[in-house]
Amino acid sequence: MTTGLSVFVTHLRSEVRRLLTRRWDAVVAFILPLVILVGVAAMLGPGVAKNIPVAVVDQADTAFTRAAIREMQASPSLDLAYRPATVDEAVALMRRGKIYSVAHFPSEMKHGLYRRPTTVSVYFNGAFQTIGSMGAMQQSAAIGVAAAPLLEERARQMGVPATQLSPPAVQVSIIGNPQLSFELFLGALLGIGMLHLLAACSALMAAGRLLWRGSFHRAGRSTDGHLLPALMGRLLPHFVIYVLWGTAWIVWLAGFRGWEVTGSMPLMLLGLAGLMAVSVALSALFVAVTADLDLSMSLTAVYAGAAIAFSNATLPLDHGPLFSRVWSQILPLTHYVRLQTAQWIAGSPLASAWSDLALLWGVALVAVLLAGAAMSLRARRRKAWTPLSYTLPPNSIVGSFADTFANLPRTRPVSSLLLLAVVLYGFYYPAAYKGQVAQGLPVAIVAPSNSSFTRSLITHIDATSGLEVAAVSPSPDDAKRLLQDGVVDGVIILPDGLGRSVAQRAPDGIAIWLNGGYLVRVASVGKAAAAAAAATLEARAKGLPELARVAELAPKIRQESLFNLTEGYGDYAVPAVVLVILQQTLLMGAGVIVALRRESMAAPLRWRGRLGLWLALIAIGTLSSLFYFGFIFWVQDYPRAGDLWGVIALSPVFAAASSALGLCFGCLFNRRERVVQVWVGSSALLFFLGGAAWPHFMMPKLMVALAYLFPSTAAVQGFVRMNAMGASLSEIAPQALTLCALALVWGSLWLSGLPQGKNTSS
Repeated sequence: MTTGLSVFVTHLRSEVRRLLTRRWDAVVAFILPLVILVGVAAMLGPGVAKNIPVAVVDQADTAFTRAAIREMQASPSLDLAYRPATVDEAVALMRRGKIYSVAHFPSEMKHGLYRRPTTVSVYFNGAFQTIGSMGAMQQSAAIGVAAAPLLEERARQMGVPATQLSPPAVQVSIIGNPQLSFELFLGALLGIGMLHLLAACSALMAAGRLLWRGSFHRAGRSTDGHLLPALMGRLLPHFVIYVLWGTAWIVWLAGFRGWEVTGSMPLMLLGLAGLMAVSVALSALFVAVTADLDLSMSLTAVYAGAAIAFSNATLPLDHGPLFSRVWSQILPLTHYVRLQTAQWIAGSPLASAWSDLALLWGVALVAVLLAGAAMSLRARRRKAWTPLSYTLPPNSIVGSFADTFANLPRTRPVSSLLLLAVVLYGFYYPAAYKGQVAQGLPVAIVAPSNSSFTRSLITHIDATSGLEVAAVSPSPDDAKRLLQDGVVDGVIILPDGLGRSVAQRAPDGIAIWLNGGYLVRVASVGKAAAAAAAATLEARAKGLPELARVAELAPKIRQESLFNLTEGYGDYAVPAVVLVILQQTLLMGAGVIVALRRESMAAPLRWRGRLGLWLALIAIGTLSSLFYFGFIFWVQDYPRAGDLWGVIALSPVFAAASSALGLCFGCLFNRRERVVQVWVGSSALLFFLGGAAWPHFMMPKLMVALAYLFPSTAAVQGFVRMNAMGASLSEIAPQALTLCALALVWGSLWLSGLPQGKNTSS
């Protein structure tokens, strides 16, 4: 008699054997995660940006400007690569990707420092905001260091004591990530986030093995109705494999790279296991409810593919649109990331993790039970099944071109990728960045006294658009617990008697504690604290005429974002992500067509038929690109149409390269789901390889060279500059030529009759 245990063991053994003996099952389980994790490790290994290419326009040539330039040259974070004569020349260098920021010393400074009001402008590339703002910050710091001794000398000449010149010192302590390393911040997030997606896709294929011709009827009969044990046996190997991959990644970062876990490692690993349990359980539920592997794969790509963006780990969603906040809380990755950050970086108490742990494991349990019940219900009846096909005339350019479009309405797996996904992602993904900038970040204020000066300073901090005073406490320990529990993003400690020390012109320091797990929030809180300190100095200066005169004549340092005037996170991230979305939909759509034709034993295409199919995909890809660069960018109000004709001219080339790569890649598979499974798992890595969030000069040269095999890399560097920065085709000539070369190479490979192989199960 068949028992649930025997069914579980049988399907467990079958799944393990398949993972060890079937080529693509083994690749997805063992090779693809390794490639992705090694790629992330190599890409983010430097951690902190160094040698950022910058420029200086020195139209004054004074002792001060020369001192500032020497400070920049001495900074390990900067590479003073160019000394153009004008700002226009510097901006042209920026459009070509040669520099990320430029400091401009105007000719008015020739008349002498502290003789008349002057402003030093530091312009940075807001279209590549992460590295551009870093370059501007370091250049501004160098200018400030050079100005300090001249300020003291001028004050001495005017009889103002040096102690009156400084605002209260601000000492910033970064908890858990003092170096502000992107390796810890992004590495931990990306590695686990991509494993979450891979685990979900892998489990989909495992659950789909119980599905035959759109029905669980045969599986129900072969297991005597024990479908839940069969499902558990299929899912367990994938759960174990991806828990081990996640553990290996955490051990790599914490053990080999030295990013110590400040909280509980066992608790964090239990959370990791909960995330992977949810991943495989939700996949099983999708397959059970829809009885459609293609639709289940699409649902997984929607919820897990963009989970990193909605995880609240990059741009905070606290004050974002309602949809983004609600959807973020629904996604399992959000709860794991919160637990991981609390335990790895903030050293939070164990009690703070139980709610997220309970939610992850609870959802996993409920999802797998519902999946088993849904499968049992569907197994009671057979389902009418019609095999899919994608028929094309083998030797006709016009016929193949026309039939590619004619097949779309009746072939949902292809139309959902080439049409529906393009439209959906145009509105779905940008929703994560609708808030644009971090606003209303909660902070706690430690104020031992309740003086009028302290109350005034707290009011000033609370009035800052980026911050919201969530708690005022006399105890630093209480405030730190709020930070560790994730209730606040920063703690600002005002020393006892601060008002009195300011009045005596010898101000004490202000301490700030920040959570190093959220680098965007760190920057926002730090800027607000600096603004508060500057306001304090300005208030003091009003009562001291001599000091007011020095402060008035001191050079002002103004940072200005070019090509992204709002410094919005969406204006910077989405235009680059769009290129990856367009590439991935074309890659997967083209690959699914080829794999589907192999499934259905369609007649091989000759070169004319291949050319017609390729031309049709180029047309679809071009229209999709223009839909984004025109309509979507207009509706979402993203930077656009800087060089409209260049964008129009290069879009077909980008579509040709992407679709040709997808067609070639599809020849490796005879199951259409495999194409989506492999490509969707690589999307996040391909975005970062594009160089928008993490620059190419910080990556290994071999990795950058390999990245340019994918059209999205050159497209991100080229289209972002044309759309947002107004660069012309000649200014992005290297990227345009790269796309042309990729279209030629991949297209030639496809047209040459790349063999599709035998139609064996994969």
